[in-house]
Amino acid sequence: MPFLGTIINFICMVLFAFIGAFVKKAIPEKVNRGILCGIAICIIYLGIDGALETSDAALTTFFGNAELTKFIIMIVSLTVGTAIGELIDIDKRITALGAKLEAKLTRGDGDGSFAKGFVSCTLMTCVGAMAVYGSILDAAGDPSTLIAKSVIDAITCFIMAASFGIGCAFSAVSVLLYQGAITAVALLAKTALSSLAIFDATVYYLSATGSLILVLIGTNFLGATNVKTANMTPAVFIPLILTPILNLF
Repeated sequence: MPFLGTIINFICMVLFAFIGAFVKKAIPEKVNRGILCGIAICIIYLGIDGALETSDAALTTFFGNAELTKFIIMIVSLTVGTAIGELIDIDKRITALGAKLEAKLTRGDGDGSFAKGFVSCTLMTCVGAMAVYGSILDAAGDPSTLIAKSVIDAITCFIMAASFGIGCAFSAVSVLLYQGAITAVALLAKTALSSLAIFDATVYYLSATGSLILVLIGTNFLGATNVKTANMTPAVFIPLILTPILNLF
Protein backbone atom coordinates (compact mmCIF):
# COMPACT_ATOMS: atom_id res chain seq x y z
CA MET A 1 0.00 0.00 0.00
CA PRO A 2 1.67 3.28 -1.11
CA PHE A 3 2.04 6.00 1.56
CA LEU A 4 1.76 3.43 4.39
CA GLY A 5 5.34 4.06 5.56
CA THR A 6 4.84 7.83 5.67
CA ILE A 7 1.55 7.48 7.55
CA ILE A 8 3.23 5.26 10.18
CA ASN A 9 6.12 7.74 10.37
CA PHE A 10 3.69 10.62 10.93
CA ILE A 11 1.72 8.83 13.67
CA CYS A 12 4.87 7.77 15.56
CA MET A 13 6.29 11.28 15.51
CA VAL A 14 3.10 12.93 16.74
CA LEU A 15 2.53 10.35 19.47
CA PHE A 16 6.05 10.45 20.92
CA ALA A 17 6.35 14.22 20.56
CA PHE A 18 3.20 14.66 22.66
CA ILE A 19 4.51 12.21 25.25
CA GLY A 20 7.83 14.06 25.35
CA ALA A 21 6.12 17.43 25.72
CA PHE A 22 3.90 16.03 28.49
CA VAL A 23 6.87 14.86 30.60
CA LYS A 24 8.89 18.01 29.80
CA LYS A 25 8.49 19.58 33.24
CA ALA A 26 9.34 16.31 34.96
CA ILE A 27 12.82 16.20 33.41
CA PRO A 28 15.46 18.61 34.86
CA GLU A 29 17.03 21.03 32.40
CA LYS A 30 20.52 19.65 32.96
CA VAL A 31 19.23 16.16 32.10
CA ASN A 32 17.63 17.49 28.91
CA ARG A 33 20.87 19.19 27.94
CA GLY A 34 22.87 16.06 28.63
CA ILE A 35 20.50 13.96 26.52
CA LEU A 36 20.67 16.46 23.66
CA CYS A 37 24.46 16.31 23.74
CA GLY A 38 24.30 12.54 23.59
CA ILE A 39 21.89 12.70 20.64
CA ALA A 40 24.18 15.24 18.96
CA ILE A 41 27.13 12.86 19.20
CA CYS A 42 25.02 10.05 17.72
CA ILE A 43 23.93 12.34 14.88
CA ILE A 44 27.55 13.26 14.15
CA TYR A 45 28.47 9.57 14.13
CA LEU A 46 25.64 8.73 11.74
CA GLY A 47 26.69 11.59 9.50
CA ILE A 48 30.35 10.57 9.37
CA ASP A 49 29.45 6.91 8.89
CA GLY A 50 27.08 7.74 6.04
CA ALA A 51 29.57 10.06 4.35
CA LEU A 52 32.36 7.45 4.48
CA GLU A 53 30.20 4.52 3.42
CA THR A 54 31.20 2.76 0.20
CA SER A 55 28.94 1.05 -2.32
CA ASP A 56 29.23 -1.15 -5.38
CA ALA A 57 26.78 1.21 -7.05
CA ALA A 58 29.33 4.06 -7.04
CA LEU A 59 30.38 5.47 -10.40
CA THR A 60 34.04 5.38 -11.46
CA THR A 61 33.92 8.30 -13.90
CA PHE A 62 36.83 10.47 -12.79
CA PHE A 63 40.12 8.67 -13.54
CA GLY A 64 38.41 5.39 -12.73
CA ASN A 65 38.28 6.45 -9.07
CA ALA A 66 34.96 5.93 -7.27
CA GLU A 67 36.01 7.89 -4.16
CA LEU A 68 37.10 10.90 -6.24
CA THR A 69 33.79 10.80 -8.11
CA LYS A 70 31.91 10.69 -4.81
CA PHE A 71 33.91 13.64 -3.42
CA ILE A 72 33.29 15.76 -6.52
CA ILE A 73 29.56 15.01 -6.49
CA MET A 74 29.33 15.88 -2.78
CA ILE A 75 31.25 19.15 -3.06
CA VAL A 76 29.37 20.28 -6.18
CA SER A 77 26.05 19.29 -4.59
CA LEU A 78 26.79 21.17 -1.37
CA THR A 79 28.07 24.23 -3.23
CA VAL A 80 25.18 24.50 -5.67
CA GLY A 81 22.52 23.34 -3.21
CA THR A 82 23.64 25.72 -0.46
CA ALA A 83 23.72 28.63 -2.92
CA ILE A 84 20.14 27.85 -3.90
CA GLY A 85 19.09 27.49 -0.28
CA GLU A 86 20.72 30.78 0.72
CA LEU A 87 19.07 32.64 -2.15
CA ILE A 88 15.68 31.25 -1.17
CA ASP A 89 16.60 31.52 2.54
CA ILE A 90 14.86 28.31 3.55
CA ASP A 91 15.98 28.69 7.15
CA LYS A 92 14.25 32.07 7.46
CA ARG A 93 11.04 30.73 5.93
CA ILE A 94 10.91 27.64 8.16
CA THR A 95 11.74 29.69 11.26
CA ALA A 96 9.07 32.24 10.34
CA LEU A 97 6.53 29.45 9.91
CA GLY A 98 7.47 28.04 13.31
CA ALA A 99 7.19 31.50 14.89
CA LYS A 100 3.73 32.03 13.37
CA LEU A 101 2.54 28.68 14.66
CA GLU A 102 3.97 29.49 18.08
CA ALA A 103 2.29 32.92 18.15
CA LYS A 104 -1.10 31.43 17.26
CA LEU A 105 -0.91 28.53 19.67
CA THR A 106 0.64 30.39 22.60
CA ARG A 107 -1.13 33.74 21.98
CA GLY A 108 2.17 35.58 21.83
CA ASP A 109 3.47 34.25 25.15
CA GLY A 110 5.99 31.80 23.67
CA ASP A 111 9.71 31.91 24.45
CA GLY A 112 10.91 30.74 21.03
CA SER A 113 11.28 27.10 22.04
CA PHE A 114 8.28 26.09 19.92
CA ALA A 115 9.84 27.48 16.74
CA LYS A 116 13.26 26.04 17.62
CA GLY A 117 11.75 22.60 18.23
CA PHE A 118 9.75 22.74 15.01
CA VAL A 119 12.73 23.78 12.87
CA SER A 120 15.25 21.44 14.50
CA CYS A 121 12.96 18.42 14.43
CA THR A 122 11.89 19.12 10.83
CA LEU A 123 15.53 19.15 9.70
CA MET A 124 16.40 16.06 11.72
CA THR A 125 13.59 14.00 10.23
CA CYS A 126 13.63 15.28 6.64
CA VAL A 127 17.33 15.59 5.79
CA GLY A 128 18.93 12.34 4.71
CA ALA A 129 18.56 9.46 2.33
CA MET A 130 16.14 7.42 4.44
CA ALA A 131 13.39 9.98 3.86
CA VAL A 132 13.94 10.10 0.10
CA TYR A 133 14.85 6.49 -0.61
CA GLY A 134 12.27 5.17 1.85
CA SER A 135 9.55 7.26 0.22
CA ILE A 136 10.46 5.91 -3.21
CA LEU A 137 10.33 2.33 -1.90
CA ASP A 138 7.02 3.18 -0.24
CA ALA A 139 5.65 3.96 -3.70
CA ALA A 140 6.60 0.43 -4.72
CA GLY A 141 4.65 -1.00 -1.77
CA ASP A 142 7.67 -1.55 0.50
CA PRO A 143 7.34 0.59 3.67
CA SER A 144 10.12 -1.20 5.60
CA THR A 145 12.70 1.61 5.30
CA LEU A 146 10.24 4.24 6.50
CA ILE A 147 9.07 1.99 9.34
CA ALA A 148 12.70 1.75 10.51
CA LYS A 149 12.97 5.54 10.15
CA SER A 150 9.78 5.88 12.21
CA VAL A 151 11.52 4.28 15.21
CA ILE A 152 14.45 6.70 14.94
CA ASP A 153 12.16 9.70 14.46
CA ALA A 154 9.94 8.67 17.38
CA ILE A 155 12.92 8.62 19.77
CA THR A 156 14.20 11.90 18.34
CA CYS A 157 10.80 13.60 18.74
CA PHE A 158 10.38 12.32 22.30
CA ILE A 159 13.76 13.61 23.45
CA MET A 160 13.56 16.91 21.59
CA ALA A 161 9.97 17.55 22.70
CA ALA A 162 11.08 17.00 26.29
CA SER A 163 13.44 19.95 25.75
CA PHE A 164 11.62 22.24 23.30
CA GLY A 165 8.00 21.29 23.78
CA ILE A 166 5.05 20.66 21.49
CA GLY A 167 6.59 22.40 18.48
CA CYS A 168 8.33 19.11 17.65
CA ALA A 169 4.95 17.47 17.01
CA PHE A 170 4.27 19.87 14.15
CA SER A 171 7.42 18.69 12.38
CA ALA A 172 5.44 15.52 11.66
CA VAL A 173 3.33 17.58 9.24
CA SER A 174 6.54 18.54 7.41
CA VAL A 175 7.45 14.87 7.13
CA LEU A 176 3.96 13.96 5.95
CA LEU A 177 4.04 16.55 3.16
CA TYR A 178 7.70 16.01 2.22
CA GLN A 179 7.72 12.23 2.08
CA GLY A 180 4.20 12.09 0.70
CA ALA A 181 5.21 14.35 -2.19
CA ILE A 182 8.25 12.18 -3.00
CA THR A 183 6.11 9.04 -2.95
CA ALA A 184 3.54 10.68 -5.22
CA VAL A 185 6.24 11.65 -7.74
CA ALA A 186 7.75 8.15 -7.54
CA LEU A 187 4.35 6.63 -8.26
CA LEU A 188 4.08 8.76 -11.39
CA ALA A 189 7.57 7.77 -12.50
CA LYS A 190 7.45 4.20 -11.20
CA THR A 191 8.20 2.52 -14.52
CA ALA A 192 11.10 4.83 -15.33
CA LEU A 193 12.67 4.52 -11.89
CA SER A 194 12.64 0.73 -11.97
CA SER A 195 14.39 0.68 -15.34
CA LEU A 196 17.24 3.07 -14.48
CA ALA A 197 20.42 1.22 -13.59
CA ILE A 198 21.82 4.49 -12.28
CA PHE A 199 19.18 4.75 -9.57
CA ASP A 200 21.19 2.95 -6.85
CA ALA A 201 24.22 5.17 -7.51
CA THR A 202 22.04 8.28 -7.27
CA VAL A 203 20.67 7.19 -3.88
CA TYR A 204 24.22 6.44 -2.71
CA TYR A 205 25.46 9.96 -3.49
CA LEU A 206 22.27 11.47 -2.12
CA SER A 207 22.88 9.61 1.14
CA ALA A 208 26.52 10.74 1.35
CA THR A 209 25.61 14.38 0.77
CA GLY A 210 22.77 14.30 3.30
CA SER A 211 25.10 12.67 5.83
CA LEU A 212 27.50 15.63 5.67
CA ILE A 213 24.61 17.93 6.56
CA LEU A 214 23.76 15.66 9.50
CA VAL A 215 27.27 16.25 10.88
CA LEU A 216 26.61 19.99 10.95
CA ILE A 217 23.21 19.45 12.58
CA GLY A 218 25.01 17.52 15.32
CA THR A 219 27.67 20.21 15.87
CA ASN A 220 24.92 22.84 15.96
CA PHE A 221 23.26 20.90 18.74
CA LEU A 222 26.53 20.87 20.68
CA GLY A 223 26.86 24.62 20.21
CA ALA A 224 30.15 24.20 18.35
CA THR A 225 28.72 25.70 15.15
CA ASN A 226 25.81 27.90 14.17
CA VAL A 227 25.24 26.90 10.55
CA LYS A 228 21.88 27.39 8.84
CA THR A 229 21.59 23.76 7.78
CA ALA A 230 18.07 24.31 6.43
CA ASN A 231 19.63 26.38 3.65
CA MET A 232 21.79 23.39 2.72
CA THR A 233 18.93 20.95 2.17
CA PRO A 234 18.66 21.55 -1.62
CA ALA A 235 22.12 19.95 -1.84
CA VAL A 236 20.53 16.57 -1.09
CA PHE A 237 18.68 16.67 -4.40
CA ILE A 238 21.56 17.80 -6.65
CA PRO A 239 22.86 14.19 -7.08
CA LEU A 240 19.52 13.41 -8.77
CA ILE A 241 20.74 15.64 -11.60
CA LEU A 242 24.51 15.10 -11.43
CA THR A 243 24.66 11.30 -11.28
CA PRO A 244 22.75 10.56 -14.52
CA ILE A 245 24.84 13.20 -16.34
CA LEU A 246 28.16 11.77 -15.10
CA ASN A 247 27.04 8.26 -16.01
CA LEU A 248 27.12 9.34 -19.67
CA PHE A 249 30.91 9.82 -19.55
